[in-house]
Amino acid sequence: MPLRLIIAASVLTVAVVLAIASEGSAQKPPKPGATSLKASAQQVTFSQPIALSGKVKGAKQGVTVTIERRAVNSTTYGPAGTATTDANGDFSFADRPAKSSVYKATAGTAASPEVAVAVAPLVGLKVGDSTPRKGQRVRFKGTVRPQHDGTRVAIQRKRADGSWVTVRSPRLRDAGSSYSRYSKRIRIRRSGTYRTVIGAHADHAEGVSRERSLTVG
Repeated sequence: MPLRLIIAASVLTVAVVLAIASEGSAQKPPKPGATSLKASAQQVTFSQPIALSGKVKGAKQGVTVTIERRAVNSTTYGPAGTATTDANGDFSFADRPAKSSVYKATAGTAASPEVAVAVAPLVGLKVGDSTPRKGQRVRFKGTVRPQHDGTRVAIQRKRADGSWVTVRSPRLRDAGSSYSRYSKRIRIRRSGTYRTVIGAHADHAEGVSRERSLTVG
């Protein structure tokens, strides 16, 4: 065989070997079940963010992770966003779910186990007078986000043993596209601590307002 043909064949052989070596050293796609996901809390209040984090086993920096979300009372997932892995294969993502949701993360064909996050409505409570006279009627009012028009909330008073008793149950009324409102006048006969509660339902956990103390003068 002429020398130039021998050299050409040698060069081709080296090129093939290098290509195979390069392909073997390339990052392998993550295997099914190799992606993890966890949430920073099991429950958040409406409008608050939830931090999601996880790891793609064996991944290096720059692997795209798709985060999907579905409502707890639905079986259909929708896109929530994407994240990318760091040099250790870790990733993080922040979201503000409007209702109780279930998340999963997918990298390649590797899907994480589902992670559930409950969302409680944001309940507000204001009182017209925190130092009423005995027998005075005081207005309790507030808002609930997101909107829950027609649902009843419970205005509660704390008992001496720490338990709560419902004293009024006003119905939420329309206050715009993003929230509902309530208002109720209550006769106050003694000092006490109050709160407002909206019960858990299909797409939200129980929501509880801040406590308000009234001191009868």
